[in-house]
This record gives sequence, C-alpha cells and structure tokens, in this order.
Amino acid sequence: MNALSPDTVDIDKIIARILENRKYRDLNMPAETVKDLLRRELSRAKDLKTAEKNAREKLHQIIAPYLGDPDYAQAQRTLAAAQAGGVAALRVWCLEMLAAHTSSKERIPVMERFYRQIFDVTGLPNSIQDLACAMNPFAIPWMNLPETVVYRAYDLHSPRVALIQCFLRAWGLPPLAFVRDILLEPPQEQTEVTFFFKEAHRFEARRKGSCAEFFRRLQTNWIVVSLPSENLTGQHQMRDRQRRLIDDAVKGEDWTVIPLEIEKEMVFCIRKYGEEKNSNP
Repeated sequence: MNALSPDTVDIDKIIARILENRKYRDLNMPAETVKDLLRRELSRAKDLKTAEKNAREKLHQIIAPYLGDPDYAQAQRTLAAAQAGGVAALRVWCLEMLAAHTSSKERIPVMERFYRQIFDVTGLPNSIQDLACAMNPFAIPWMNLPETVVYRAYDLHSPRVALIQCFLRAWGLPPLAFVRDILLEPPQEQTEVTFFFKEAHRFEARRKGSCAEFFRRLQTNWIVVSLPSENLTGQHQMRDRQRRLIDDAVKGEDWTVIPLEIEKEMVFCIRKYGEEKNSNP
C-alpha cells in the first residue's frame, strides 16, 4: 500500500487546515474539491509535505479568479436598492457586478452581440445551465431570453452564489444557483444550452483530459465553450492551443462544432443532440 494513501494519512485534518487559510475561509468552498486534489497528489508525491504543497498550488489555480471579489454583503444591500428602482436601476447594478470581474468586464462592450451571435447558432433557449458561472448570470438583462427561461448557475464560491440567487429573484426568475464542484459532480438536468466560459483550459490544468469526459456527461443539446484567444498581457496568441483543446475534447464523438470569434474570446458551439433530445426542464 502506498505510504501516502488516503487510508494512512489524516486527510480530513489536512483539508481543514487548508480551508482555514485566510484566503479561503470566507469562500465556503466544497471540501470535496480539496479532497480530490489531495488524493491525486498523495498518489504521486514522494512525501506528505510535497503532496500538500502541490495540492495547495492546484487549489490556488482554481480559486485565484475569485480572490479580490467585491464585498458581497454590500452588493446584496445595493441590489435591494436597485430592485426598488426598477429595471433600469437593476441593469446599472448588473454592470457594476460585471465590471468587478476581469472576464466579464472584458465582455461588457460587446455583450449584446456576444449572446446574439451564440443564440443565432443555438436558437434562443428555454433552459440554460451556466457552469463555473462567475459573474456571468448578471449579464442576463442583455441576453434577451424568454421570460419563462429556466436559468441554472453553478459556482464554487458560496457568497457569490448567494448573491446570484438574490439577483435571479429580483429579475423575476427562480433562484436556481448552486454551490458545486462541477468537475466532480456535473449537473444532470436536461438542458438546451450549457455555458462553459473561460474555464475549459483551467479544467485541463487541474486534470489533464478531463474536458472530454465532462462534456460527455452533460445532458444538453449545446455546449457553448469560450476560451481566451490570447494571454492576459496580450503578448501571446493562444488560438492553436485552444483549438487543440476542443478537438481533443470532442474526438470520437458525432458532434458538430461551430467556431466563432468575438473580440478576444474564441467561442465553440458544440451540438451534442438534435431536436429529438429536446425536453422541458
């Protein structure tokens, strides 16, 4: 038996120690995420110290985009005031939230065109699941969705998910936002369109080859994957790498991939199922 097997290590103690770190303690992220990272590092590290160090580094890669987020308690208070001000005030509030996160901030100037081009391909959906959603649900006012749309959002960040729930209620939608590690537990609800924005490359960094299995497990007609076409500094083009990632993820599947490029995002609309698979959420 491997000396660093989870059976011979107090893995729960290590998980508790990591989650008590000041960077993570307010995120209330799933312990299963840390356990998954630790188990994988324990299986290949030469000693416990190295395994924990490597797991912490992987966790930071997963969580780093969440660090430095807005004050969520204050955001809930300003949301209540915006709701009292009506649709125009809610849209202003949404823009403030979108601007608080790098990925969604970059998309603001082309937001309406971004979703219009996607829905020109997929059709306007009655059900959406937004995976590793970050701030993207706050773009709903610019998606021009049916009033009856069922919009489910999933994220690791508990305070963010709580705010998304409040926003969905304020916008007149069911508060279907959930804290979940989607790599470990992909949603299984039948959905017309799945958003997976700027996350697939980070899935692959966490677990090489994971996107192929993840995409297969999703019960959806369309997976809309977006990936950055260049690095954060704009000095390195990433188009070829991102195309290879998608090619590898759909290899061997009878799926249709329709590529788009919208500003600095490469968007791949992956059609898994045809009309015969449609069902009400």
